[in-house]
Amino acid sequence: MKVLEINNLVKKYGKVVALDNINLNVNQGEVYGFIGPNGAGKTTTIRLILGILKANEGEIKVFEKDAWNDAVIIHEKLAYVPGEVSLWPNLTGGEIIDLFLKLRGEINYEKRDELVKRFNLDTSKKCRT
Repeated sequence: MKVLEINNLVKKYGKVVALDNINLNVNQGEVYGFIGPNGAGKTTTIRLILGILKANEGEIKVFEKDAWNDAVIIHEKLAYVPGEVSLWPNLTGGEIIDLFLKLRGEINYEKRDELVKRFNLDTSKKCRT
């Protein structure tokens, strides 16, 4: 099964062509990474795959769903952690975790506590630290 299918992807910012006819397939069980210099289009490609940006041309399917039109459905099975996160500096890590759980609509405190323990998170620290 194709987990990711990109066909003839084009993204432009005004006259600047950020991506020009990108094609990529990633099958179930494969691992794929983006490596390249700043400005190569890595972040733009990821944002298009996530449905955060809309392509000018081409098609992106994630789990056989359209990345733009079915972004909400896709995000039920997909997670993304950017390299540089800027969250609310006055909230603690625990407060942010709880906020995201509430936004999701259901809170599984047992699983939350298990993951906090597994990753040895100090949920009392403010994000700015």
